[in-house]
Amino acid sequence: MTEQTLTATEKAETTTVERVGGRPQDHGDSINIQEKVTRTVFLFSAFIALSAAIGNFDNNYGGTVLLMGPFNTAFGHCAEVPDPSGSLVMMCRLSALQQSLTSLTSLFTAVGSALSSVTGTYIGRRGTIQFGAFLVLIGAAGMLGTSSNYLNYMVCKCIGGTGLGFLYSGTIVYGVECMPPHKRGMLLGLFSIGLGAGSALAAGVCAGSAGIQSNWAWKTPIACQIPLSIALAAGIMLFPESPRWLLIKNKENTARIALGRFSHQEPNSHSVDTQVREMQTYLEFEKVMASTTSWMEMFHKTNIRRTLISAFLLMIPALAGTFFIIPYTAVFLGGLGISNPFLITAIINLCIFAGSLFAGFTAEYFGRRLSLLLGLSIMGASMLIFSAVSSGLGTQAKVTQNVLVAFLCIWCFVFASCASPAIWVASAEMHSVRLRTHGQALSLFMNSIFAFGAQFWTPYMINPEYGNMGTNVGYFYFGLLFVILIIAILFVPETGRLKLEQIDDYFASGVPAWKTSLKRNKEIAEQNILDVSTEEHDSKQVQLEDE
Repeated sequence: MTEQTLTATEKAETTTVERVGGRPQDHGDSINIQEKVTRTVFLFSAFIALSAAIGNFDNNYGGTVLLMGPFNTAFGHCAEVPDPSGSLVMMCRLSALQQSLTSLTSLFTAVGSALSSVTGTYIGRRGTIQFGAFLVLIGAAGMLGTSSNYLNYMVCKCIGGTGLGFLYSGTIVYGVECMPPHKRGMLLGLFSIGLGAGSALAAGVCAGSAGIQSNWAWKTPIACQIPLSIALAAGIMLFPESPRWLLIKNKENTARIALGRFSHQEPNSHSVDTQVREMQTYLEFEKVMASTTSWMEMFHKTNIRRTLISAFLLMIPALAGTFFIIPYTAVFLGGLGISNPFLITAIINLCIFAGSLFAGFTAEYFGRRLSLLLGLSIMGASMLIFSAVSSGLGTQAKVTQNVLVAFLCIWCFVFASCASPAIWVASAEMHSVRLRTHGQALSLFMNSIFAFGAQFWTPYMINPEYGNMGTNVGYFYFGLLFVILIIAILFVPETGRLKLEQIDDYFASGVPAWKTSLKRNKEIAEQNILDVSTEEHDSKQVQLEDE
């Protein structure tokens, strides 16, 4: 046994923990201690939701303004075209390429997500969020100063997009690490509520400003980002840094204070002491089991499964049609000849917000896995139905248009209430404590890359001069959703109700994803047991001894 292993074992023994089957086993009072859901934790969840709202606000208005006349006049190509009476009128419009270039924001969101692993490691979760909010503010202020140069507009929008990458990565990791395990799904469901609120707010602001004939039609939603960013950057200072990050940095006293503030207990209380000892034990265990402390550990045999599952989860929104429906609904409906596209877009986004109100409930009481599978099934069916009706009756039929709007609303409600909370919460839960910053940054990087692809190809798919798919786009996304559903059934485990350290135990056990359930997780959480057989314990013990 190496000196490093001896040191870690000695530390484990001083905290009344021993190794069984190559993993830590608690002895003592930690089994029955549950962190409280305090006012501080609830308010903290609200600020996590604010970060999500800022992100989806940007995603939504960025596509909606493409249909606004003043925006097309400011940045599009103008030419004289005949109106229905035969008279020549000046018409300004953006090219399909210009519309697709808005997707560059997602590439810079990917850059921000990747860089957040660096800031998250060195300046913490709070610092990462504040830096992201600052970039969003700078980007919004810059866009307000542009009125005729599309390049300048896109440069500023990409600066803001980089900030969104820091926000998405920083806030979800911060939230997962600070929430009580038995209510983590419920409280982080507020993140999905924030996503829904951001979409609804952006759609409402755009619907209200669309009638303005000046540049303030498209500048108004941009201006809304400034006070939101300031509120987030300032408000996050009300809360302590992540206790787990502080322990990684060997700041035990500060970590105790942080835990005490979240749980409204004294830093040296029995409950806080037990939580600190348990976190330290698992951190030491990870160090013993790891062959390196590099971020490259994400791709080692012991972590690659966790890394791939998390990345897959955050690729789902782009592949499922989110970046078709949220940014481009107004453009899509307008191209089909549906009247009042801005109003209908606002209604559809209200369905997202309404669905997000149930996000915490479904993630906590249905579980991550069941919520995801149920959501994907209904979303795929919705895409298939509105495309099939359109194929049978034609896109101009009133019935077709009503069915289209109805199933877009159903898709949005189900996505926000079932799939979205499961995706965001579970993706962050998949990583080990020590690699969560790097792992979630990689997952969000992949999310942004696929979002870029979805936002880039969508204008070409629905543009009459190029793909001209119209409502057939539903068949495309139905096919993707079917494949995603099969992969999720096979590989995405249930992580609800488990402590982050118990999730580490699950991945060490080798139990297949389809054998996990919320019911079993409740038993594990209550009894502090591991869901593996004795044979698996023995084989892991032999493997460790051989090493």
